[in-house]
Amino acid sequence: MYKYMNHTASVFLKKAVANKKTYWLIAILLIFTILKLFVATHIELNSEEAQYWTWSKHLQLSYYSKPPMIAYLNWFSTSIFGNTVFGIRINAVIIGLLISVVSYLLSFELFKNQNAAILAALVTNIFPFLLDSSVFFTTDSPLLLFWLCAMLFYWKALETNKLKWWLLFGISLGLGALAKYAMLLIIIPLLLFTWKHQREILKSRSFYLSILIGLAIFSPVIYWNINQNGIGLLHLTHLAGAGNHSHSVNQMVTNMLVFTLGQIAILLPFYQYQKIYRKFRQKTLTRQEAFLILPVIITFLIFLIVSANRESEAYINWAMFAYMGMPILFSHYALTDHRLKFNLRIILVMAAAFFLFIGLTSPKNTVAPLGKHNPANKLIGWSQLAAKVDNIKGTLPPEGYYVFSSNYHITSELWFYQKGQSETYLLNLNSRMTQFDLWPGIEQFKNSDKTGIFVDQLKISPEVKASFRSILQEDSCIVYSQNSKIDTYYIYLLKGMKDFHKQNSSY
Repeated sequence: MYKYMNHTASVFLKKAVANKKTYWLIAILLIFTILKLFVATHIELNSEEAQYWTWSKHLQLSYYSKPPMIAYLNWFSTSIFGNTVFGIRINAVIIGLLISVVSYLLSFELFKNQNAAILAALVTNIFPFLLDSSVFFTTDSPLLLFWLCAMLFYWKALETNKLKWWLLFGISLGLGALAKYAMLLIIIPLLLFTWKHQREILKSRSFYLSILIGLAIFSPVIYWNINQNGIGLLHLTHLAGAGNHSHSVNQMVTNMLVFTLGQIAILLPFYQYQKIYRKFRQKTLTRQEAFLILPVIITFLIFLIVSANRESEAYINWAMFAYMGMPILFSHYALTDHRLKFNLRIILVMAAAFFLFIGLTSPKNTVAPLGKHNPANKLIGWSQLAAKVDNIKGTLPPEGYYVFSSNYHITSELWFYQKGQSETYLLNLNSRMTQFDLWPGIEQFKNSDKTGIFVDQLKISPEVKASFRSILQEDSCIVYSQNSKIDTYYIYLLKGMKDFHKQNSSY
């Protein structure tokens, strides 16, 4: 893969010298990258990012809810840039740039139209699901990149049946699976596409070799799960709604409707659904269009069924990895139908909406404050809360305390934002299992003289209170944004941990 990407980059740069369009594309992508990096480094980590960073402090073959790639990427980047927001999010920003480049390559391979390829590379920076994953570093970021790489290499393999493309597809499949289990779903639409359009490929040894390579790269995760009694599989089946009681028809319909509307929202500015439907009815969908659309349909249907089976709808981001071809299809349609000016206006509106969203959600926005309705509130106040905890720690003897919460979001954020980034613990009392439950936990402080600093969004529960001999002090931290109170955190100094009933409500 390295040799191919290196060769591709060389060819790409050589063409840039002779081709002004490509030159301008590179310049604009670099500007987008700088803007993303600026935004990324001026926003606090969300709790998922902070949690994945804690994983990099305990490197393993896999983790409770996800495979290990994000932990190792965080370990690598923070080893170079330090345990900082920049050190974490530089991964997402670089991945965002690579997604634009691979989108260009795949679009050109499919449609042989440089203008459409350039537009595809640019619009990856305004599609909400791609924009989010190129600023915030979660497991979706590398998954999206390797899904797109797998599509590129699979198409090249179908076109040439050369071993090198099959090998690169297998490597992309394996690396994507190390990012997130969902990568393995790509096999379903690719098999269906191959069965429909190039059935003879299924007799090729190279095809099966590529699948074996992917599984070999993924095998450490399988090994880890076997040693952990299949905990990753149990987590996935729980998320899928296995074991849930039957729901009413109204609940199922509502779940599916909410999930569907969510998918339409994250796919903006794509709107050409009617065109796809018309071409499908008229049987005029090209092979290239089908290659991009089939993963969308298959994955959407899978998660629509999951949504119907759950007590609530499936998470909005669960299916978005399969939409990687939609910016390419949007760009192809935008330049080939008769509404070019309309399509370009949509792109400009989406770009303007991005900057408007950044301005409205900024904590410094007092012109049109969103208050408690600000979707960015979950990114605000963590450093303030950690500073409050640090002040309390300063009143206690060195090494005479430990910090914990019953909320893994708070546990993760405090670990990152505390001065010195000392380890923070989770007291799980009948909540869903997390990775913290698999590490040495708060039980090590049982019957010790250390003071427990308990931080939570709710006042101390009877269960936590009963687990300690006494409460030494109560405090709180109020977080404000845009001149509005958005949250209150309660802080307790607890002494003398006794027995407590550690229990997970689910996987």
